[in-house]
Amino acid sequence: MYKIFETKEAKRDKKIILKSYPKVTQKKLEYFVADILSAPRNKNTVGCPEELKHGRVELWSSELTPKDRIVYGIEPGMNYDMPEEKEIIVFYQYSGHYQDK
Repeated sequence: MYKIFETKEAKRDKKIILKSYPKVTQKKLEYFVADILSAPRNKNTVGCPEELKHGRVELWSSELTPKDRIVYGIEPGMNYDMPEEKEIIVFYQYSGHYQDK
């Protein structure tokens, strides 16, 4: 199991989802996050995660709804003041389609 870090944008997205989206989507978000934390590189899980071609950071995207994507990265823990963790999951967004908001 990985430790997580959520960006300011991801926290905002999560708050909106938990306040105004249907309950089924809220539960789906919780399930997807748990699944990502257990196997972040597994392409054969819920949401059909795909690796994004970004460059120096390992980015992944998973479909939450037809218009919303969970975008997360797998990064060294030392980048986020977690030097005891070799890798952590950084959630960048929970809604929108990549950067189209």
